[in-house]
Amino acid sequence: MLVQFKFNNYKCFKDEVTLNLVASNYFKDEPTNIYPTEYYSVVNSLAIYGANASGKTKLFQAFNFMREIVLHSANNKNNRVWQNDYDPFRFNIDTIEGHSSFEVVFLVDGVQYRYGFEVNKEVIIAEWLFRKKTKEVKVIYRDDDGVEYNKVYINHKVANNLKEAGMIRNDALFLSVLSLWNDSLSSIITKWFYNANVLSASINNYLGYSLRQLDGPMKKQILAMLNGADLGIDDINPNEVDFESIPDEIKKMMPKEAFEGKIYNGVKTTHKVYDSNGLVAGTTDMTMENDESYGTTKLFALSAPIIDTLRNGKILWVDEIDHGLHYDLLVAIIRLFHSPETNPHNAQLIINTHNSGLLDAPNLFRRDQIYITSKNRYGESMLKPITNYGSTIRKSSKLGSLYREGKFGGVPYLDDFDNSVISKEE
Repeated sequence: MLVQFKFNNYKCFKDEVTLNLVASNYFKDEPTNIYPTEYYSVVNSLAIYGANASGKTKLFQAFNFMREIVLHSANNKNNRVWQNDYDPFRFNIDTIEGHSSFEVVFLVDGVQYRYGFEVNKEVIIAEWLFRKKTKEVKVIYRDDDGVEYNKVYINHKVANNLKEAGMIRNDALFLSVLSLWNDSLSSIITKWFYNANVLSASINNYLGYSLRQLDGPMKKQILAMLNGADLGIDDINPNEVDFESIPDEIKKMMPKEAFEGKIYNGVKTTHKVYDSNGLVAGTTDMTMENDESYGTTKLFALSAPIIDTLRNGKILWVDEIDHGLHYDLLVAIIRLFHSPETNPHNAQLIINTHNSGLLDAPNLFRRDQIYITSKNRYGESMLKPITNYGSTIRKSSKLGSLYREGKFGGVPYLDDFDNSVISKEE
């Protein structure tokens, strides 16, 4: 369960920003979209609003960058994977060659962990891990002087062997290397990152995952979700192709492992066919790629990640979730995460969206579940919760109206837009 994420000097964010999921005790009269814990309550969803180019997507990319370093830096030798993706704030001469830090606070089995690191474009500069059950205890600390670790929580035989063998590279996280060698606590931390998935705005990046689930037990739930959205789909199946039918030029372009097991090239949907009396006369097959709407394809692509997240208590970040989805359907998806019946394992959903109508949806979001991104004249993005605007918000306030009026910032200034498109001379 994610409690807090903060970072600085990454992409359009120059100064440190914090995404905090701790529920405020001030909003006791608002929807109870929270998980009580021993320390505090945590909200089960967050919505990020803001104008185009204000930093919403870059916020998601910052978390994904941290996730990728944790999961893959131990295997990064000679590949420079994370270094290629490292992108500090480029509109200030001090930050281009500066350092960036990333830190998360999260809960696993009732224990709080605080993990973070600092990097530049080449190496890991610092790394830390703290564990808290009753009080916070230092587990790992790394800086220019070397690596320290708590033998109570870290397998000291593994850690000592790694240090003595010089296997702690300056471009790899100590945590990631420990996990690679099956240290139990490090494996718990890396598994938490593995279970926090970030979906980009392009559905092509996760459409394949939902397609593959059609060949397994999740298909029934996927079809039920599509039927629940009133899409008129009777059945859905992956379209399997024979290896020999694939052109040689395509085979040469694809990695060998892409052709292991079954090979799919799309999704087939089945719909009812009716006679002149309105009675079912049979069925017809269509393809998701050519016949179904973009909204249908978007919901299908989201279906497996949503089901997997709810089923296993994971964390799901979805960039531009509203693109292609009807308002009512979007509300219904969010409510899946707010209901103990559909979300019994404390899964969390973090979205960014332009759909301001969600802010006025009855009993959907608490005020501490809404954040705003904005950008100043120097190109620096900022992130603020709307709870920072306490004097602007009354209990009876319509948050959507206040947002559209620019009371929270995060909306584009368009007064000169028409003149900029067609000049007066023309």
